[in-house]
Amino acid sequence: MKYNFDDIYDEYFDRIFNKVYSMVNNEKDAEDIVQNAFISVYKNLKKFNKKSNIYTWIYKIAINKTYDFFRKKKEEFELKDNHICDDVEIIDDLIFINKKIDELDEENKKIVVLHTIYGYKFREIGKLLKMKLSTVKAKYYKALNLMGGEING
Repeated sequence: MKYNFDDIYDEYFDRIFNKVYSMVNNEKDAEDIVQNAFISVYKNLKKFNKKSNIYTWIYKIAINKTYDFFRKKKEEFELKDNHICDDVEIIDDLIFINKKIDELDEENKKIVVLHTIYGYKFREIGKLLKMKLSTVKAKYYKALNLMGGEING
């Protein structure tokens, strides 16, 4: 299957932008991050593993660009003012939590992201993923425990 960059951009830009915006809470920063992500997509489209889901691949690139943005912001905060320690810790926590989510298997990651970030109810997730409500809940809480064990120390 051959992918056309313009089609990919048109289909996925809004979803990727909304995700990045929800993380950075600044429209201009989100636009810059997403633009950089799609530049990477364009440059690496020929290297894309066709066995993977294209959205997941683009999402991963965008999340990595967002991590880069937070790292750069952290450095700027440290240079400007050492009194912004709380903000830096929050950014570090967000980066850490996102990495923990990325370590989950795809099914659990979908459940956690759909519920926690996008606000889907467990019943809706069950319908989307064709799972029983009890299975969705069990997987969600198991994923939180897996992440929480390392998050809480």
